[in-house]
Amino acid sequence: MARARLHLICGNCGCNDMWGYRIEPQGTDIDGELFPAVYLSCGNCHTLHDLSDTAKNSNPGQRLSSHNEG
Repeated sequence: MARARLHLICGNCGCNDMWGYRIEPQGTDIDGELFPAVYLSCGNCHTLHDLSDTAKNSNPGQRLSSHNEG
């Protein structure tokens, strides 16, 4: 396996080292159904970037809430 290298650069301000993230369990509305969303936040310009805008969900049928239910 190759060494994993991920580079994040904010498309609005060009910052590459001030990132944070937030997981919203009901953050994305797809055809009237709410699905989890991951937002990356630039600490420099405070832009929120939705991870689903650029990365495909490898398991779209999986719901985050199903892991929390007993």
